[in-house]
Amino acid sequence: MSESKFETVSSLVDNYQASDDVFDELVKDNDMSETWQRYHLIGDTLRDELPNSLNLDLSASIANAIAEEPTVLAPVVKATISQTIKAKVVQFSKPFGQVAIAASAAGLMVIGVQQNVADNDSLVPNPIVQTIPFGGVAEPVSLNYQQNSRASQQQAMVEQQRRFQALLQDHKQQLKFTALTHKESSVEKVKTEVTNTPK
Repeated sequence: MSESKFETVSSLVDNYQASDDVFDELVKDNDMSETWQRYHLIGDTLRDELPNSLNLDLSASIANAIAEEPTVLAPVVKATISQTIKAKVVQFSKPFGQVAIAASAAGLMVIGVQQNVADNDSLVPNPIVQTIPFGGVAEPVSLNYQQNSRASQQQAMVEQQRRFQALLQDHKQQLKFTALTHKESSVEKVKTEVTNTPK
């Protein structure tokens, strides 16, 4: 639409005097009619005089805009033999990678537990070597020491198992607490929604 037609519509909206020919042209020209409607809607909005409901039919203009959109045709890419082989190798090796990661994590955990046990051994007093024979028969000193060493190893193993069980128990309690916290927060959310709903 030309600039002069916009000015004509604008002057009509502003209640300037115009001839009957201008009104006939306004009625016959769709662009001018739509502009007339838009200008009145803008004026109503600025004066805060909008009706309760607006019937804007945008479906035709949206359908036309979609029809005018260019169609983009993407070429079909055919995978080469090397690409398909690589994809199959990755698909085949993926479960092994996951198992390797899990095994590495388990190995690190075992090493960490062993380090903790080794650090705690320094706190346990060294066993006393018995040099006085029991029952009149002399025993080698190294044998007594080995027996005490085995006993301390067994004691360390029992302590390690006890700590591991305590960690598992603590983990279970934390899971229960987290589930309970989530349940309580969802119950509170539902309560607030119920109390805030209009009746």
